[in-house]
Amino acid sequence: MHPLVIHSYPARSYRDPESLEDVWIKIPVRYCARAKVLGRQYTKRILPDFLIPASRMRLDKVIEAGRRKEGGSTLEECCRILGCSTLRTARMHLERLEEAAKTVSLTLAESQAAAVHLHENNYCLRPLAPLERLFELFSRQEKVQLRAGGERCWSVTLRSLLQAVLRKNIRKFPTSYVCRPPPGS
Repeated sequence: MHPLVIHSYPARSYRDPESLEDVWIKIPVRYCARAKVLGRQYTKRILPDFLIPASRMRLDKVIEAGRRKEGGSTLEECCRILGCSTLRTARMHLERLEEAAKTVSLTLAESQAAAVHLHENNYCLRPLAPLERLFELFSRQEKVQLRAGGERCWSVTLRSLLQAVLRKNIRKFPTSYVCRPPPGS
């Protein structure tokens, strides 16, 4: 194991849904000298779990809008929650979230099927919306971890799992990707 070295703190923005303004933050980029010597990727940005890779929308707001959409809200209401200006943008982010939720749900279900001896006996499947299913499976996974180890050893958050799948699924950057410098620099 080698020490953590911070390479830089580049500026990154996200859309504030209330003010509809860009908020600029700095995110750390870690550097690995050993990976550089081996010819591998040697820098890695460490995004906070509320950001979506390559997007200005906040992941927590997209999840909130997705849950409201599953509850019967209109696309216009979801657009207001996200702070976006077009329905097309809201629809795109909700579709990406639904695909990521399905992928994470499948991974959690596979994990739970492999450790069936740790689950409750009264489990039954019922039809649920993708995000509702995801939250149920994640909650069940936390309970399984408690049964397996006697203490909370599940350290991954649901948002970081969704963030990882969204990073993998976004092949090209959308036009809203922030690559310009912050104001005043």
